[in-house]
Amino acid sequence: MSAEPAGPPPLTGDEHAELMFLRAENALLRTERDILVKAAGWFAADAGVLDRRTGPEPR
Repeated sequence: MSAEPAGPPPLTGDEHAELMFLRAENALLRTERDILVKAAGWFAADAGVLDRRTGPEPR
């Protein structure tokens, strides 16, 4: 007998397909988030709320 704990069982075909789908969706969501963060920064700078060089203006 081995003292090593057993690893997780191998994925089924459906589980593997779902994992691939979720990884692709995660990558898409990260890309969309990055775009939205940049757009929000641009809008804030355009509105004068944020100076692109120094950050938020003091209130």
